[in-house]
Amino acid sequence: MLRESFQQFSSDNGFHPRGKEPGRLENFSDAVFALAITLLLISTAPPSNFEQIKRFSFEIIPFFMCIALIILIWHEHFVFFFRYGLRDAKVIALNTLFLVIVLFYVYPLKFITRLILYPIAKLFDQTSLADEISGMIKANDMADLMIIYGLGAFSVFAVLSFMYRYALKQAESLELTELEKFDTKTSVTSNRLMAVVPLLSVALALVFRGSWVAGPVAGFTYFLYTPIMTIHGKRVRKNRTLLTSTQQNSTPATVDTTPE
Repeated sequence: MLRESFQQFSSDNGFHPRGKEPGRLENFSDAVFALAITLLLISTAPPSNFEQIKRFSFEIIPFFMCIALIILIWHEHFVFFFRYGLRDAKVIALNTLFLVIVLFYVYPLKFITRLILYPIAKLFDQTSLADEISGMIKANDMADLMIIYGLGAFSVFAVLSFMYRYALKQAESLELTELEKFDTKTSVTSNRLMAVVPLLSVALALVFRGSWVAGPVAGFTYFLYTPIMTIHGKRVRKNRTLLTSTQQNSTPATVDTTPE
């Protein structure tokens, strides 16, 4: 059902998918993503009393945030294989590296989301839980946490950009149209931009390492995603519309097919 819906969406947008049927590589990858989600859940001890039930209820919020981010990453991975259907040795190597990073990324992701939601715990006056979370890490160690998390996030999107870049190099064998090449370039640029922000966060964490301000400064860097991706999205839509109209009208025109 998902593939049929996405196939219709891709066809409507001018991209002919080459990986309509999932292979063993995609099935294996989906199993690893399922394992990553399972690790998120089993990392929380099962409740044995009502106080722990309340704590477990609070865990739903960071769990939901983690699932949302993992699904975002899974979707980008799904789109790649659905669009191009590449399963050669280089793709297998990149995909293996990608899955290893995703599994590593799970625990820092959940840890940092719990810390972010610390004010919510205080809001609901869950004193014991709030004290527990505040005791999870020292202020001076926040820089190291942001470095670990940032390197994980950077690596995920960097590998995805390499995968899309490789697909672009196979444009001739895949018989990609100009519009499909444009969409592939867009995916390369989008994932590079997604990787740049956590890399900047890591750089700031290194600069302020050992200081309590390292965590807030490196953390607030992720708010840059909103203006960066908004500007990028507007430019992509403008150039894609121009390219589409040019192809439909079959009139010579100079079109910037580079998203960024």
